[in-house]
Amino acid sequence: MAKSYFLCLSLADRDFSIQVTTERRAFTAGEPLELRCTIDAQNVPERFFSVSWVFSSSPVAVIGPSAVPVLGPNYAEREATGLLTVRKESPSIHLLKLQHLLPEDSGKYICRVTEREKTLTGDFIDRSKRSRNVQITVTSLRSNITVSLSSNTSEIMEGETIQLTCVVSNTVGPLSVTWQWTDKEGAGPAVNVASVDREGTVTSGHTFSERSSFGEVRVERVRPDTFTLFLYNAFPTDEGQYRCNATEWSQSGTAPDWIWQQIGDESASKTVTVKSVESFFFVSASSRTPSVTFGDSFDLQCIVKPRHNPNVPASVTWRFQPAEGDGEFRDLVTFTRDGTLQWGDQLLGLGTRTTVDRTPTNTNFRLSITRAGRKEAGTYQCAALLYRRNYDGAWSTVANRTSNPLGISVLQPVSKLKVHRSNQSLQFLEDSRVRVNCSITSQTSPDSQHAVLWYARKAEAGEPDELLLKIEHSGAFEYGAYAEEERLRSRVQSERLSPRLYGLTLHRAETSDSGTYYCLVEEWLMDPDGLWYRLAQDSSGFTHVVVRQPVVKLQVEEAESNITVPEDGSIRLGCSILSQSSKDSRFSVSWYVYRLGQEEGDEQECVFSIGHDAVFGNGNCSPTEEPGPNSRLQFERTTSDLYSLTIQKARPRDVGNYFCHVEEWLLNPRNAWYRLATNNSGVTIVDVMEQVSTLQSVVCSNDSLFYFVFFYPFPIFGILLIAVLLVRYKTRSSSKNQEGKNGAPLLWIKEPHLSYSPTCLDPPALSLHPGSVE
Repeated sequence: MAKSYFLCLSLADRDFSIQVTTERRAFTAGEPLELRCTIDAQNVPERFFSVSWVFSSSPVAVIGPSAVPVLGPNYAEREATGLLTVRKESPSIHLLKLQHLLPEDSGKYICRVTEREKTLTGDFIDRSKRSRNVQITVTSLRSNITVSLSSNTSEIMEGETIQLTCVVSNTVGPLSVTWQWTDKEGAGPAVNVASVDREGTVTSGHTFSERSSFGEVRVERVRPDTFTLFLYNAFPTDEGQYRCNATEWSQSGTAPDWIWQQIGDESASKTVTVKSVESFFFVSASSRTPSVTFGDSFDLQCIVKPRHNPNVPASVTWRFQPAEGDGEFRDLVTFTRDGTLQWGDQLLGLGTRTTVDRTPTNTNFRLSITRAGRKEAGTYQCAALLYRRNYDGAWSTVANRTSNPLGISVLQPVSKLKVHRSNQSLQFLEDSRVRVNCSITSQTSPDSQHAVLWYARKAEAGEPDELLLKIEHSGAFEYGAYAEEERLRSRVQSERLSPRLYGLTLHRAETSDSGTYYCLVEEWLMDPDGLWYRLAQDSSGFTHVVVRQPVVKLQVEEAESNITVPEDGSIRLGCSILSQSSKDSRFSVSWYVYRLGQEEGDEQECVFSIGHDAVFGNGNCSPTEEPGPNSRLQFERTTSDLYSLTIQKARPRDVGNYFCHVEEWLLNPRNAWYRLATNNSGVTIVDVMEQVSTLQSVVCSNDSLFYFVFFYPFPIFGILLIAVLLVRYKTRSSSKNQEGKNGAPLLWIKEPHLSYSPTCLDPPALSLHPGSVE
């Protein structure tokens, strides 16, 4: 508690009193002292007071009415250095403040106040008063400082910053601080790192002077009692114990010859561990998608630990070993230690589908591939090279690490190709058009292209399926060997009816075209490198094609009939075709007979035949009676489906059972005739009635007798008559020209030309032609 001392004077109204106050009387060297002199009087601002501070009979300072202090000879230097302050706080209060007390400041302090007053005569008189002595005791300093040392962390990584903060508490005098380093055990000699003197000047130790010159060692005085040491770009050799030695000083004497005395010394230490980056340097590669599909994207992560430090940076290189190649790793891209990119010789996707980036902490280096193809399949690896920047700016290699190999498979997409698989059976008539469809129900991509192969499977077991033709995905057309062998090239046709519908057409189908047909569809896609590849194939259902000949509709009149004709009469046999299989059909017609007396198992006798080519005797049998002018057979075709055969001059041996055999013939697509069907008519039973033997019938029934009776007498008679005439003529001529010569004329007779009727009802007509008789 502050104590007040009063001096009371019993005067008139112009009397005043003085009081000196202070907080305490005992001080320690270095502490401040404040003394206040208070004037207690009336109308102080209107009166003229001067105040003098006296210490042990020595003037300290005088403040006149103008408030300008006049300092004593021993205190002017202290006032100039800010250790002494004399001022007028108010008209009645004056302050004396001594900063940083010295032991020599111990003693008595008084305040003397003088008032100058003007009398009635115009003279000035001074009245002075002094305060009571104030005894001030200043004892020498005793250091009670405490030192605490802290660091940002007790373990740091190589290349990071060691930061130590030294806080000195309970200080009364100036401080100087020295930083020292020893090994972890503290057994080695202490090495000075840096020091800060009383004035704040920083001095580096001899061992650390070079590093300090490059700014790697720095000491800061954050506050009067707080000092910080920074060791940048820490090395593993910086590991050890760091000690902060704080020294407190006291100041004595007068300026400029101050005397400094060490009054206290305390220290604190802290162990700092510097972990080598090499021991923690680790590189790993990973990917969430070890298998991707053509055209997809994938990311590769390269994790580099520990975190990036500009003083210990790492360069990271992505390397690639193609799945198809020489088996060597090649550099793709390198993140250099200064943050730039360097592309290697091996470029994925021509360099247009590869992107790289890294996190701000430079711990994650990502390689991204878009629209992956075959060239991107292979093994990826991340290689990192660790550097250390020395304090002189030079770089040195610390470690080299390689990540685990990372295999990436680029697979073809899962095929969604499906071809319509329903089986069906189709029947077609010969020479018609056969159409088989191949429908694609689903495909993998809208950009899919298709190659279609048409196959034919014949009925023979074990025979391989034959390729008819192939349509490439590019649209190229190619015939198979089977099409060449079976002469299908001119008849087969394939077309694309729609993007997903293909058709196979066989023109002028043949029975040999019967079989099982199906299509094999290949799905083709373009990979990201612009190359086509076959993704999948699928086959359609089977279409069983039957190319048949026309349905047999051949029908011949089967009604039985009886015919009785007289001998030498005409037998008319009809053959009526009621229906035929095709409008283009042609027929081969033959008549057969079972003679009277033949048994059932005996072979029938062919009477007449005509082939489908309208050639007589070109049917399916050979008639016993040769055709010619003397034939008794007469054939007629009145309509396209009505045939008749007439046997003239019926004879008893013509008796029998007659029927016609009809063969239906068609022209196949190869322009070859084939027999489609056969049918027999009903039986016609023929009976020939024999005539009673008369002269006429005998003569007419015997050709030799007929000629002898009706033909030969007349030519013989004529020949004889001519011969007689010629003989007589020759005789006369010979007798005249050649007498005595014997001779007789030779007669040559030619057969006269006779015209006769096949019946014996009319007499034969004999006609002689010139040259008949010579």
